[in-house]
Amino acid sequence: MSETGPEGEAASAASLGHLPAPADGSGTGARHGEFAYFYRTCLRRLVAFLMWQGAPAALAADLAQDTMVKAYERWDRIQSPEAWCRRVASRELVRAFSQVEDSIEELALEPTSLLPAPGHAAEWEGEQEILRLLGGLPARQRQVLAWTLDGYTPTEIAAELGMRPAAVRASLFKARLAVSSRMTDREGE
Repeated sequence: MSETGPEGEAASAASLGHLPAPADGSGTGARHGEFAYFYRTCLRRLVAFLMWQGAPAALAADLAQDTMVKAYERWDRIQSPEAWCRRVASRELVRAFSQVEDSIEELALEPTSLLPAPGHAAEWEGEQEILRLLGGLPARQRQVLAWTLDGYTPTEIAAELGMRPAAVRASLFKARLAVSSRMTDREGE
């Protein structure tokens, strides 16, 4: 896990285009302000990222919150906070899946304060369709596709997951092919 000072973290995040650097000064107040900004802008996307990997909504929300607590505790040392949070949350999701005896489909979708309001039925329905399409993919393909949907390139994903870029591209190709095939099958029904 690469960690550095807050200057490198803001520059790294801004250079990737994933998170604009907040316009705070430096010092403890700025540290809290930067983290608060990061939390507000990234928490929902982290929950969605975990759901794309197959996590039920309640579990995704819990893991995202736990990850944000860990990020806050290490905030001055994290180089790329968005990627760091995805990496930590993904590892925790794997641990949670290895401990769950029930099928993921059998777990109830509980509403939480981190998820959209019930008035967004069409958006929620579309997200559920995407989750169904992704649900049948192997775990590695879901993981790579989730990082891709969050705007990361195969090279960035490879660095974060400790893979070769060619392996990421191959997993991504297979995932896209499988999803495309499923979409074609559903349209034919």
